[in-house]
Amino acid sequence: MANIDLEPKTTGISLAYGQTGQVQQPTATDCVGTTETIAHYNYGSSNLLLADINPNTGQICGGTWNRNSAGGIPDFTICIPPSGPGVAQITASGAGVSSNPIPVFVHPPISTITIPDQTQTGCVPQNQQLPSSLLAGTTVLDQSGNPINLNYVGNITYAAVNPSIVSISQTTGTNGVATALQPGSTVITATTSLVTSAAGYFFTCPPANISLTVNGHTGANGNPIVVSPSSPQNISAAITDAKGQAINGPSLDYSSTQPQQISVSAGGAISALFPTTGDIQAICQPGTCNPAPVNKIGVLGTGLPIVSDKLVVKSTGSSSTLLWMASPQSNFFTPIDLTNGNVGTPVKLPYQPNSMVMDQLGLNIYFGSYRELMVVAAASNSLSKQDINVPGVVLAVSPDGTTVVINDRVRNVIYLYTAKNGSFTSIGGTATSAVFSPDSKNLYIAGPNALYVHNISTGWSVYPETTYSSGPACTLDNSNLDPFCSPGVAITIPSVGPFISGSSTTANGFCPDTRGATPIYYPNAATVAAQTDQLAATNDGNHIIGATIGSGGQLTDIAVTIPQSTSVAGNTFPGSCPQSNNHSLPLTIPTTFNQIALGVSPTNIDQVVTSPDSALAFVTYNSSNATGVLPVYKPATPATTPGTISDVQLSSGALAPLAGVFSPDGSIFFVGTSGDNLVHYVDVKSLTDTQTINPKLVDPNGNPVPVQFLVVKPRPTT
Repeated sequence: MANIDLEPKTTGISLAYGQTGQVQQPTATDCVGTTETIAHYNYGSSNLLLADINPNTGQICGGTWNRNSAGGIPDFTICIPPSGPGVAQITASGAGVSSNPIPVFVHPPISTITIPDQTQTGCVPQNQQLPSSLLAGTTVLDQSGNPINLNYVGNITYAAVNPSIVSISQTTGTNGVATALQPGSTVITATTSLVTSAAGYFFTCPPANISLTVNGHTGANGNPIVVSPSSPQNISAAITDAKGQAINGPSLDYSSTQPQQISVSAGGAISALFPTTGDIQAICQPGTCNPAPVNKIGVLGTGLPIVSDKLVVKSTGSSSTLLWMASPQSNFFTPIDLTNGNVGTPVKLPYQPNSMVMDQLGLNIYFGSYRELMVVAAASNSLSKQDINVPGVVLAVSPDGTTVVINDRVRNVIYLYTAKNGSFTSIGGTATSAVFSPDSKNLYIAGPNALYVHNISTGWSVYPETTYSSGPACTLDNSNLDPFCSPGVAITIPSVGPFISGSSTTANGFCPDTRGATPIYYPNAATVAAQTDQLAATNDGNHIIGATIGSGGQLTDIAVTIPQSTSVAGNTFPGSCPQSNNHSLPLTIPTTFNQIALGVSPTNIDQVVTSPDSALAFVTYNSSNATGVLPVYKPATPATTPGTISDVQLSSGALAPLAGVFSPDGSIFFVGTSGDNLVHYVDVKSLTDTQTINPKLVDPNGNPVPVQFLVVKPRPTT
């Protein structure tokens, strides 16, 4: 027998007064390292009054074991605390050989282990180490709150609650050395003597700038990046922190303003499906990128979202259009394939719909009703699902197609419905419109008296508001009476927050205000002294366009500038979210606005519909004295200057243009009208009414009714 190995020799054993422990089974080897068997080991301690050990079993006492106790109490069953702390050595012996010693650290019982915040005064760039180890800043307190000398505590094991943020060495000599990994902050736990504490926090520097390019180009200045169906392009994302250090590997969410025509994968690969022009951006969204514990949001910039600059992309090829039309006054919907121009046979639904929304992939059409949710498969125009558990108005479908927003206005419940399995969650409230951020992680729902926000990380937030209701009185139930109630909501591009219509038009930003005891996750970001009933954003990110029945019919063009950096007390913070004294401050969105008369006198604003290329916007409306006039607005350059409004005179018989939608390539605006109950094709280039079709929608008595719901998707020309 040449050697006996006793573990843990590098870390030793840590015991509180009166606490018991156990050495590991010794390992015996001969002179060439072959394992040998020893029938019996004897264990000993250098200080039986401090770290006593059962010589037969190796069970250790942080103090002294009872021996020869009265009353028949077995030996080595009661551990008597020592008079003070210290370190003892224990060994195992057998066959005439003694093992290596291992230290036993004996100390008062531990209440908490802390790493004070001042241990890390600034964030640590990726792949760099905290200047001093976590151990150097650790304080261990006894049950009276007094610090315990670390020399008597022994090994402390550190772990990150979120191990993607930091790696921590457990090796003797480098124990507690922390290396930054991905952006964000995390709780650090510390464990010794069977006591685990949330000891402190670690902060890896967040992104301050995200710059996207394709082959070195951004597509700006009128030279878009051209992507063809046969040649996908990969995005290069250059990400730096506030110290100018590069960051590799954070989880970015890419989004396209025209996802049916230009798609972008999770890895940043751009694919052209059908012709159009659109913008692509990325966001570092807390939850998957730059996360933080709730109580540390905003500290050293962690827990805050950061948006990239944009890529302007043009996809080539040819396409045609599939169009679906419906009315809240009819049980039918009608499809048409513009490849052949034949209007399909109207398809009957179980109930008259009060809403109609298609998912962005063009797979399913969701019809709301006062009785149930009705789902139609777009490929077959057949009813694929009915769900009586979620009656109400369909407000939106998430860009990833997983979640449907439904408002039951009778029961005042907002449902988040999972399309795949029919499960749902809910919150109380009444709503009129909803919009998702392009990454599907933020949902903004506007109601007459509140803004409801759902974030996948922070859950629901509700912000009461008294300025939202400015349009005409609306019947907010599950009937089909008022399909275009205000307020409306539109999300900025990039998606830093929503604008909501009302007696004044307001915006909420995605930069939380953490200065109070309870964070305000989506505080006010802008207030525009202009009344609007419905809103829409332009894809270029320069405009929020609203319209109202006020002042005899008025359009408001709000020029928005999404900050790429903000300054507080002389300090500049890239990535939009300002900070002060380790708190996140609300985002301020600079705005200017211009107003112009619509040229019509509406009794209700139904929609503001912006073109895919941001060149113009149509306003649909209802009016008792309509004469087939469709207002069209052309924004000016620069965005802060007033644009111009003109009219498209629809063909004879048309009265009010009730609802419209652009073809996927932006060349045609389809608009349903009262009076003739037809759908008109408006050529976008010439702004003329070139064709009409009859959707053949009828009410239960067989009378023709106008189209008020339209959805489209592109299709190949062959």
